[in-house]
Amino acid sequence: MKFAVVGVGGVGGYFGARLAADGNDVAFIARGAHRDALRRDGLRVLSAGGDLHIADPFVPDDAGAAGLCDFVLLCVKLWDVAAAIEQIRPLIAHDTAVVPFQNGVVVTDTLSAALGPRHVMGGVAQISAVIERPGVIRHTGTMARLVFGERDGAQTWRQECLLSACIGAGIDAAVSPHIDVDIWEKFVFLAPLAGATAYYRAPVGAILADPERRARLEAMVHETAAVGRAKGIALSADVEARTMAFIAGLPADMKSSMLNDLEGGRRLELQWLNGEVVRLGRDLGVATPENAAVTVALRPYAAGRA
Repeated sequence: MKFAVVGVGGVGGYFGARLAADGNDVAFIARGAHRDALRRDGLRVLSAGGDLHIADPFVPDDAGAAGLCDFVLLCVKLWDVAAAIEQIRPLIAHDTAVVPFQNGVVVTDTLSAALGPRHVMGGVAQISAVIERPGVIRHTGTMARLVFGERDGAQTWRQECLLSACIGAGIDAAVSPHIDVDIWEKFVFLAPLAGATAYYRAPVGAILADPERRARLEAMVHETAAVGRAKGIALSADVEARTMAFIAGLPADMKSSMLNDLEGGRRLELQWLNGEVVRLGRDLGVATPENAAVTVALRPYAAGRA
């Protein structure tokens, strides 16, 4: 299969390397020092599931040089989606699927409006991985899973082809007939955890151990689920309880990517996470006071340090 990975960070770098190692034709669309290191030293993945070194990855100057692709895996930060769409356009053939593996709940609609809904699948990545240094991806923990599917729940050959490519590459993957629900279930977990860990500048264990902090996190989970249901997403009745149980099972020292970005002085995805909960809640008439308080407190840091 022919892939383009747009955004070679923790998610794109890890899964793209696995696909390339299995012999798939993968173009890595990167920029800056990371792109230069990929060209000079190759792409290295450090993981408890097995280290990888793609010695000579294809890293084109211009995304269009990748040519028409079967799949485009979109893994950029949410503020880069508009620019990424222009990179993606020349890669799309008649049956190309663009699969976003990102945080947030708006990107599939954004892509569908720009590229046409027939080209967009939904996707969820479950992994903790970061760029440790240019050219090197560090995967922490053992979870590394992809879930994807057609947004209308149809059974199509292309999602089966993607599943086959993932399985062949040793990637834990599954096709979902209700991918929009899966995206929202991740959002119910991710937005509150990202907001709480960044707000308190603390890993998950320190939040769960403090009753006041835990209560705020749980309230944020309930608010996010309520917004999803008001939007018409068929979230299960126990999604809040399952989310809190899942969070309780995370390593105590785990930090969200938003906390890592905050500590590193980088731009935050606040607008598309807790800010999106607040915006949707306002539009749908759902109160979101805890997400609003966190959004206001973190907004001065949203653009990162100059």
